[in-house]
Amino acid sequence: MSITPEQSKPGLRRCLGPLAVTAQAVGTVGLTLTAVINIPQVAAEAGHSTALCYAAAFVVILLVSETLVLFQHQNPGADGIAGYVQLSFGTRLGQLGSWILLLGYGASLVACLAFLGFYLHRLLLHLGLPLAPALCVLLGGLICLELARRDVRLSTRTMLVTETISVLIVLGLCLQVLHHGGVRADLEALNPAGDTIGLLRSGLMAAVLSFIGFESAATLGAESLEPQRAVPQALRQAVLLAGTVFLIWAVVLTEGLSWLEPQQRSGLDPVSLLADQLGQGGAGNLIKLGALLCLLGTCIGCLTALGRVTFALAEQRVLPAALAMVHPRFSTPDVALWSLGLPSVLLASGAVASGMSSSTLYNQFGSFSVLGFLLIYGLVAAGTLMRPIEGISRQRRLLVGGAALLALTAVSGAFLSGLIGSQQPLLLLFLLLLGAGAALVLRGPADQAPV
Repeated sequence: MSITPEQSKPGLRRCLGPLAVTAQAVGTVGLTLTAVINIPQVAAEAGHSTALCYAAAFVVILLVSETLVLFQHQNPGADGIAGYVQLSFGTRLGQLGSWILLLGYGASLVACLAFLGFYLHRLLLHLGLPLAPALCVLLGGLICLELARRDVRLSTRTMLVTETISVLIVLGLCLQVLHHGGVRADLEALNPAGDTIGLLRSGLMAAVLSFIGFESAATLGAESLEPQRAVPQALRQAVLLAGTVFLIWAVVLTEGLSWLEPQQRSGLDPVSLLADQLGQGGAGNLIKLGALLCLLGTCIGCLTALGRVTFALAEQRVLPAALAMVHPRFSTPDVALWSLGLPSVLLASGAVASGMSSSTLYNQFGSFSVLGFLLIYGLVAAGTLMRPIEGISRQRRLLVGGAALLALTAVSGAFLSGLIGSQQPLLLLFLLLLGAGAALVLRGPADQAPV
């Protein structure tokens, strides 16, 4: 039998077991990232309602994950959950969904690179190797790029190892908090007559941001040995694991952070300060190391997903065909990784060099990322109400998808009202880039119809 040029072109290689796909989901979420960055931020905004913020976010994202699991009989490709949008709404909207994912993963990458550079800078200072913060961002980003472009099994294993070590370090700190003072029940957080609703609204978006990245497991569908089993399993397990850990940390770490002085709690690294106060000498440095390892894995996860989504858009001829080239040895979309990843690294490094703080970068690009993911989650949920899904009853489809869509609508409304009041330029930028993506999609071919 003759082989056509299309058949002979190198493609992504199926080589990942279920554990590797789950590692992608958990690693991109970045459990320790929430402990050292998001929980202190939520605690500063929501106070005693921090745990309620994470409980509410857990419910919303759990509904989203169960909505994605409805597509368990579909074989996801490199476009991830945008493929589910295409099943419901057709090629054009599916490709726009891929563009939204590209924006979301790109923004998440820049946000995480800002703090990766921050913790790398601290580590190098401790070792007597001073390096400018912007160069630390650049160095950390290039390391992540090189790891992400190599064998995908290497990057997923790296994420699994770094996340495991960093989580164990934070759990050690939680044990120290429990040993030194325990956790008091704060019934004020459950007082409906108080300011609980306002506090929930102020802290909910950072809590939702903590979960973003779990859906990246679907971008490895083309490289999974058993995608119809491994991807749904990873989507569900990552959310359950992250939600359980976040709730524990929200309760325990918020209590520990309340023992710090107000100016310490509002700093860039309050969890390390807490570790220094409670532990032996060097405990704070151990937390910094855990945060660095976690951010390394999270940035690799963002790059992995970003590269696959870009690869999918190039294969569908929305982006230049050269971006669909695969490394002949590693079978990874290295051209897409470098073409989108390197500008993201340079953007983060340049922003830090211009004087922007890590927290400002993280908040701005994190908010941008949340916008994109809320939109794509909503599209998937709306799609479940539009068309039958293979192997799923109508009642389950409408119940799960409808509940997820209602929850996402409520969260999105709260988030958008805050953006309109304080961050109109960010919202305008998102709309402009969304429009640019729509223009690219409309210019490209549309030779597929809804399933």
